[in-house]
Amino acid sequence: MSVLPLPAGAADTPVNPTWSRTLPAISTEQSVTILQPLPAGGVLVRDGSGAIAIDAVGRTLWSMPNVDDAILSGSNVVFWRSNVVFAVRSRDAGVVWKRPCNTPPYVVAAGDRLVTLCGTLSTVLRARDGSVLATRTPSLGTGSPRLQGARGLNADYVLASNFFEGAYMGNAYFVVDAHTGAFLWSQTDFEVLDVTATTVSISQVPSMMPWAASGVVQTRRLTDGGVVGSKTFAIPQKDDPQGKGTVSVSSAATYVTPMSGTSYRFAGGDPAKPQPIRAGWTFDVVTLGSAAFLIAAGPEGKPGTLYLDRRSAAGAFVPRSLGQYQGSLAQRGFANQSLQVVDGERIDDRVAIADGPVVRLYDESGNVELSAKVGCDQPQLAGTDDMLFALCTPGQKPTTVLAFRRRQ
Repeated sequence: MSVLPLPAGAADTPVNPTWSRTLPAISTEQSVTILQPLPAGGVLVRDGSGAIAIDAVGRTLWSMPNVDDAILSGSNVVFWRSNVVFAVRSRDAGVVWKRPCNTPPYVVAAGDRLVTLCGTLSTVLRARDGSVLATRTPSLGTGSPRLQGARGLNADYVLASNFFEGAYMGNAYFVVDAHTGAFLWSQTDFEVLDVTATTVSISQVPSMMPWAASGVVQTRRLTDGGVVGSKTFAIPQKDDPQGKGTVSVSSAATYVTPMSGTSYRFAGGDPAKPQPIRAGWTFDVVTLGSAAFLIAAGPEGKPGTLYLDRRSAAGAFVPRSLGQYQGSLAQRGFANQSLQVVDGERIDDRVAIADGPVVRLYDESGNVELSAKVGCDQPQLAGTDDMLFALCTPGQKPTTVLAFRRRQ
């Protein structure tokens, strides 16, 4: 692998936060973190067992006690507790509506509706007033349902996660109609690569119940899960001995990352053009536009190396070194609402990489937009066009939230 250096810019100098706040620790009974940017430039964060809204300059706007979780729906914040879902105005917490709901595990926005589970009923609410539009009894197959999270796919469908265990365990992901609440079809352990108005493209993730080989991408109808297209980005078995690789897609290439072995690039997303990036090297891949950020872990306790992979003016892919990095980020997974460790993640229109106590935001060309002096290991991040928010949650110690202006 021929590597070209990429010069550092002035934005690579770490900056201190615009403001920071120390908050009570998340209680042992309520471990779900909240880090939700607000429309006026502030942020909503977990405050012990409740939540607190902080404005763009670090002042408290309002607080809400004893909430399980929260999402943003237009200009409102939607909260839920063990027996109710309710919406408040984001500017002042004035209550807009309340709806009784027994032990909702999730609430997710889809267009002008909210999809949730109230007791045993999949329930669709009108977002503006909380009125019930539809209810359905979900069909979850055998075993006890353990629905844990959901996220929106588009304005008409959401994706819910049901954890199962027995001889095997994993997550079954259900596509849910956001108009009727009907659970339409499911597939175990997959990652969403693309969504249109009528289809979803998915690939397997390593699990105890693999349903496809590494590099298989299926496009399915959202209405019933019927397969309408399939591509296999096959890599040599010697470079993927376990057959459990993941797929990442940029607008210029498709990448297949095995659990161990060699990562491959398929230029132009052409399955017939496999290119080993570097023999024997497995990269974590985060894509952004036409670029891919290749994250190579270092030896135990040592820095790793970050590369930018883009097509050159001559048409060839030549990875460019962005230098060393060390550390990781915390990302909230929608399947079980807990934090998972990642080497890098997309934040708004940038890619975030941790380097010790500093988090850097890179644009598609590999330039550093911001180096934020976060000061903790594995921060959780959220961003807007103007701000980057970081949440440090070291065990049961006080939680710290920090805000950085992205345009210095």
